[in-house]
Parts: sequence; structure tokens; C-alpha cells
Amino acid sequence: MKLYIVGFSRAGKSTLGKSLAQHLKLPFIDTDLLIEAHTKQSIAEYVASSGWDAFRTLERQILQELGEASPPLPASKLSQIVACGGGIVELAENRVFLRKQRVIWLNPSWELILSRLQKEPSALCRYYRDDELHDLYLKRYPLYLEVISP
Repeated sequence: MKLYIVGFSRAGKSTLGKSLAQHLKLPFIDTDLLIEAHTKQSIAEYVASSGWDAFRTLERQILQELGEASPPLPASKLSQIVACGGGIVELAENRVFLRKQRVIWLNPSWELILSRLQKEPSALCRYYRDDELHDLYLKRYPLYLEVISP
């Protein structure tokens, strides 16, 4: 079984995922990096050329492929750590998939996320004002809650 890490941009999903994977001696996967490898473009370039709908569709396909590629292990044994893109919860199909997985939500305070975004804006967030980012965070908040494992 894979452990999926969800959370807003700059929450620290990849940092935590790499650290956990190293500590547990498991492979680490970042869905954003898989998308970039697949498209041979940065996510920002792909969204600019193909649009958000195409990006979300590709993100869903990548997530589904990850689920299909799970090795046959006992459900209690972790096989990989997966850091998901911040908006992966926006598609209902992804939420349905994630609800069936082991998921943790990395949710630092909004103030910490904002300070990280201001220091190092993600490619997709750099064009948003702070209030727009906060609105996006609030929109996604209940979606993250919907997918986390009990």
C-alpha cells in the first residue's frame, strides 16, 4: 500500500515525503514530477499551453496509474510514499480514489504556507494575489478533509 501525502502548495509534501521514504527505505514519488516527465514541460508551461482541464485530466491518469501499479503486499505494509500536487483533490474522481488509500494531509498554518509562497512562489501560484491564494486554500480545505484516512 502506498502512503499519499496531500496539502496546499508549499505545505512541505515533497520534503516530508522524501524524508519519510529515506527513513523507511521506501521509494518516493512526486506526482508533479511524473507529470513533468510525461509532458517534458514544467507544470506551468503545460498549463499555459494545454489548459487546466488537460492538466487535471493528466493528473487523474497519473494517480490512477499509480494505484494500478501497487505491488501485491499486505494492506498494512507500505510500499511507496507519494507526494501529490496541491490541487489533486479538486477532481471528484481523485477524491474517490484517495478515500480508498492511506492518505495524510500536511496542513501547516495558512501564515506559514503564505510565507513560504512569498519566499519561493510555486510556478502556478506566483500569479495570484495573497487573497486569491487564501480563497483557493479555503476552497480546497474541505476537499482535503474528505480524503484523509481516519
